[in-house]
Amino acid sequence: MLRRSVVVIGLAVAVLAAGTAPAVSAQRTVLAEMFGATWCGYCPNGRIALQELQETYGTEGLVCLYYHVGDAYATAETHNRASYYTVGGIPEVNFDAETEVVGAGTNIIEVYEPIVASHFAESVPVTLTTEGIIYASGDPDSSWVTTVFKAVDTVPYGDLRAYFIVYENTSEVYPWTVRDMLPPSTVTTLAAAGDSIVITKKFKVDAAWNLDELHVAVFIEDTNPKLVLNAQLMPAPFANSLDHADRYATEIDYFGEAIYHIVLENTGVMADVITVDIGHDILPDGLGPWDWVAFYCDTDGACHFGPWDYVLEPAEKETFDVHMTDGVGHTQGMALTTLTATSSGDTSIVSSESFATFVDLPSILLVDDDGGADHETYLETALSDTGYTAMVWDAEVRSRPCLTRLNSYWAVLWTTGGGTAGDLGGSCENNMAAYLDGGGNLLLASMEFLSSRVNTLAFRTDYLHIDSWTNDNGGFVVTGVTGNAISDGMSLNLLGGPFAPNASDVFVSNSPADVVFTSEIGTEGIRVDENGHKVVFLSFPFEDVKTTEADPDNQKTLIGRILNWFNLPTGIEDGEVHRLALHQNYPNPFNPVTSVAFTVPEGGGSVSLTVHNVNGQVVRTLVDSELPAGPALAVWDGTDDSGLPLASGIYFARLASREDSAFRKMTLLK
Repeated sequence: MLRRSVVVIGLAVAVLAAGTAPAVSAQRTVLAEMFGATWCGYCPNGRIALQELQETYGTEGLVCLYYHVGDAYATAETHNRASYYTVGGIPEVNFDAETEVVGAGTNIIEVYEPIVASHFAESVPVTLTTEGIIYASGDPDSSWVTTVFKAVDTVPYGDLRAYFIVYENTSEVYPWTVRDMLPPSTVTTLAAAGDSIVITKKFKVDAAWNLDELHVAVFIEDTNPKLVLNAQLMPAPFANSLDHADRYATEIDYFGEAIYHIVLENTGVMADVITVDIGHDILPDGLGPWDWVAFYCDTDGACHFGPWDYVLEPAEKETFDVHMTDGVGHTQGMALTTLTATSSGDTSIVSSESFATFVDLPSILLVDDDGGADHETYLETALSDTGYTAMVWDAEVRSRPCLTRLNSYWAVLWTTGGGTAGDLGGSCENNMAAYLDGGGNLLLASMEFLSSRVNTLAFRTDYLHIDSWTNDNGGFVVTGVTGNAISDGMSLNLLGGPFAPNASDVFVSNSPADVVFTSEIGTEGIRVDENGHKVVFLSFPFEDVKTTEADPDNQKTLIGRILNWFNLPTGIEDGEVHRLALHQNYPNPFNPVTSVAFTVPEGGGSVSLTVHNVNGQVVRTLVDSELPAGPALAVWDGTDDSGLPLASGIYFARLASREDSAFRKMTLLK
């Protein structure tokens, strides 16, 4: 096979020669060998391009090595490899020892990408299966790597050698830094399909190297002519995953139990003993782990309240039922329960998954998508002030939530703070749309969501029903719409908040979207109630709404009204079936008056709404009569049936019909 060479000067590319690959059958992993140095001005262009391509292809599709020459990272071995390729100037990148690219302009990825794509599409006759362990010990025999080279077709090559390269990701600027080139092994036993050879290499780790950033690359090369047949990055020997959960949140009544199903898998290449454990990350104030109890049960039916070891072969799985039970029966709140799996082969390998159980509260997911800032605290505080709580999901740390996670919650509150939301598109919007299709409730508060749109997606047109918008043209004050359940009587001053409100967008919507907020410039808030789901979109930042303004012009009232609107059954005006429902009182905490909204089930009938103290005694009867089906409202002034004011504390509202009942906690503060 002839060696191809590509010479790059600026943006000029010349292909000098090309060979024809034989008809072979195994999938290739492309090897990119870069020659550079810390003093090389153009080398960062090549490195950045290779990093972008490795993100695209993964390490399963593209293995990269950085041979330093003439700098502090250089070794005799890296210089020898440069001489092997007759490297005359840097940067130089050799793809599969077959295609050489010299130089690197700012658009060098346009040269690299088609080369990698063409090589990746080629198949080769040899597969590599590698395992090994890297230890910190300086013992030359402590670390090892073993690779099985197997022919899956006729191998039409001659002088084959197997290379094992230890490299370190020394920094983002100098990844893949070659630290050690183990002596290559001559391969003479691969000729026909089915032939194989096992090669093991032992090596030591220098104390100056970062153990967590060390890797081993393996490749097999025909040295005459130069051609890399295939390559592989040694997989992590020990790895595990907790995945495939059926759901991530559950609402339960007092003394109820939530059960979650999840799968543990040994995703490493070696057998492992994996320790599983469970615990609460969050509990309501005053409760301990034996008030709300967490445990897990395995496929054998054995249940554990603490750590337990499971021996799993590579790819072997174990399925668990994770339980969270309320053992006190009188406290609202959320339990965040986490299951962990720790590898004994490498205790730094830990997988975890958390489940949010809401006791006598609706399940709410707060997607904190503000780029790592702490602006989610505004919404958290407003929720707490209205008697709700939420599972906070940091999108910067955990990436944006998947559809299964969204579908686990009654309501999703998604805020982007001052971020551009420029990459909140594609799969994210499709997940939001699918969540709404399942009957979800969504609040999206983002002042840059519209202005950062590039493509027209169904979420904006078919779910938000927004026709057009004007970028960065928001007003300093947004005003509610008279009679609107969310914004009636509101005048929200946005000046003085954490973000400049003029960066908000104004837009034009169409039916069935209802305008909720307007400024002197145009519409800045809508609500949509259709097809069994509800969505509220605010193009101004929720965080700019004041916390200290009197009702209704504050964050607490705004989020309380939105959640109350979510909670009302849809389609009541159209004669939809009514079910018994007791909504959270508002305001809560309160002094001295609060409103309690509820729904009388289909057919109406006798309904009672009573207030109980923490001992379960009835202190006030608010409703005890025949009522028609549909929504209703009662007001409690904090007094008992004798008209005497009650002390500050926790009280419970109980709604009961002939067939069902419901409770809500209320807090009276004086």
